[in-house]
Amino acid sequence: MNETSEKRLSKLITNALQVKEPDREDLAWLLTTPDLDILEIVSAVGQVRKKFFGNRIKMNFLLNIQSGLCPEDCNYCSQARGSKAPIPKYSMVGESTFCDAAIMARDVGATRLCLVASGRGPSDREVTQVVQGVEAVKKKDPNLEICACLGLLKEGQAEQLYEAGVFAYNHNLNTSENFYGDICSTHTFADRKKTVTLAKDEGLSPCSGALFGMGETIDDILDVCYSLRALNPDSVPINFL
Repeated sequence: MNETSEKRLSKLITNALQVKEPDREDLAWLLTTPDLDILEIVSAVGQVRKKFFGNRIKMNFLLNIQSGLCPEDCNYCSQARGSKAPIPKYSMVGESTFCDAAIMARDVGATRLCLVASGRGPSDREVTQVVQGVEAVKKKDPNLEICACLGLLKEGQAEQLYEAGVFAYNHNLNTSENFYGDICSTHTFADRKKTVTLAKDEGLSPCSGALFGMGETIDDILDVCYSLRALNPDSVPINFL
């Protein structure tokens, strides 16, 4: 890493440690750094992580409560309409499966159970099923955090989940608004933002992140990062293809 690059990286570290927003130009530079400089960047990230999180990690346990059968055409997803991936296909699981997953979550040291369902968004009947499953889990383990990921929400559904004991709601932005039409045609970037906002407004902790490796540009990566910053989610999952 040359002297100019070292100064840029030092600037990024300082801004991060002081919780200052980095310049877009510096972030673009970071994303185009040669592979030979990755170890220096990993070390820099380690400094920031250590200050804010020490050596702590948080374990989540994921349960796919409904698989396949999705009408959406998200081209990155094995459960999407038209996907040929050899995945299981089943409708919503019952309360006992929710409770069994909660026990397994605790057994492996997880403090959060993530309930993920395929589909555009839950019907009222499906929300009722999730509510019943969550209530059964919380009755046995009140301190286990529950995160739901059920797709696009309608008015009132987030409130039902919150009242049942759901702590967080996951709905990723996935990519930039400009690139969104290239990965999905059955719903929009605005639809996803609306669901994250709705979940937050109705009491759920917002969990929203991005997915990289779909053909997006550096500008797309930065745009979705700034969109996420504007939404200010509590958790930001990052996924890679």
